[in-house]
Formats: sequence, structure tokens, C-alpha cells
Amino acid sequence: MAGSRPRPPPLRLDHLGINPADLVGKVLKSVRRSSAHPAISLGFEDGTNVQIRVDGYDPIHPGLPKALEMDSSLSDLFATDGAVDLIVTDCALITLLDKAFARPTNDQWDQNHLGIAFKFGRPAGEPGPTESGWHCVWAMLSDHDATTGECVFRTYDDVYIDHLQRSPRKQKHRARRKSGLSSESPVPPWPK
Repeated sequence: MAGSRPRPPPLRLDHLGINPADLVGKVLKSVRRSSAHPAISLGFEDGTNVQIRVDGYDPIHPGLPKALEMDSSLSDLFATDGAVDLIVTDCALITLLDKAFARPTNDQWDQNHLGIAFKFGRPAGEPGPTESGWHCVWAMLSDHDATTGECVFRTYDDVYIDHLQRSPRKQKHRARRKSGLSSESPVPPWPK
């Protein structure tokens, strides 16, 4: 049974981002997958906002296409138009082992990489199982042949969780909208 598996062993202390155990006990209220970058934003009831990211990803120089992958049961949990209501009952970095390959040379190798494992519960009084089994998020890098679409190279990378920082520019834009000024509205002249 998936729910009875033991907690994954803890990993190295020098990982990027925050300790996933810091999310335990928080109530997940929103999930948003970025359409432009390999990232998933998680919003919690206490105002904490974090993002699952790929180690080494640079939005200016993205390199080989990267994607965050997850098991189908987590994908189902996260496919609710962004709104969820789940308690994080456990969260850990885990080591995964997958087969990477390069098709033109038929090379294959074992690739160790970090994933993030979550366990969720439902708030008291809500229908459904009180706790889920472990769910996992990981990063896959792949390259496809332009003519056939066949995957010709696949490897994996580490993922981590970090606090989501809002840019001052976006905060300023939101402040203008709240004050009734849209980005298209003329800016009133400064007093002289």
C-alpha cells in the first residue's frame, strides 16, 4: 500500500533552497505551474509562497528543454485550477535513480538526481482519505529530433524548494491597479 511506505531518508545538508520539512503542517491553498519556466508555485494559508525549481536553470540561458515531472496522482491533486485545500503532513528531498540515454550513440547510464516527495492530508471534516501516500516531483531534460519528434536525449536534474520572491516591479504594478490606475491609464502629473 502506497500510504504505508516509510519516510525517505534525509539527504545532504548543503542542498539549495529551504528545508522541505519547513512546509510540514502548512495548509496548501494554491498551485500554479509556470507556462514559461520549469517551476511550480505553491501558496499556503499562512501567506508563505514557495516555488519548486530546477537546479541550475537560468531563464536567460535555458539550454536543453527542462520540465518538472510528477507522478500521476500528484498531477491529479494539482490539476484543480490552482485551488486546493491540503495539509502537508510530510515533505523531503529524496534521491531518485533513472535511466538517461543518448539515441544517436545508443548510450545509456544510471542518473542519480534529487526529487521532492510530499505527503498530504485533508483538513478535519473533509471527505476522502485523511492522508495520501508519497507523491514526487522531479526534473527531466530532453531533446527531440526536429523532423521526427523522437526523443534523442534524456537526462535528469535536481529540484529544490525556495521562497518565492515577488519583484518590486510587479508589486508596484499591483499597487497601481488597486489604486484604480491601470497600466494604460495616464499617470497624473507630479505636483509642482
